[in-house]
Amino acid sequence: MNPSFKTFISSTIMVLASAMVFNALAQTPAGPGTPASGARPHGKALKELDTNNDKMISRDEAKGKPRLIKNFDTIDTNKDGQLSRDEMKAFRKAHKGEHKGQIKS
Repeated sequence: MNPSFKTFISSTIMVLASAMVFNALAQTPAGPGTPASGARPHGKALKELDTNNDKMISRDEAKGKPRLIKNFDTIDTNKDGQLSRDEMKAFRKAHKGEHKGQIKS
């Protein structure tokens, strides 16, 4: 067998093995403090709710999210009828852990 062909085969095997290792690491379950499988990061959830792309959540856009509607007026600290990313972040920080054990809406 040609030495350069052996090098090519060895290199190919190494690349494939590395790809398998990286793929396995990418599928490792989330550790403590990371979102559980299927959980959406809050920024992504905000983008999904923001149907008019104004970077704010209106009461209409919040419909269908009972917990968000229930707390809308509390979260809307500047009382402009819109929830900003900063308002939502501040509310989550202030109420962190309060809904543990409850079924999420």
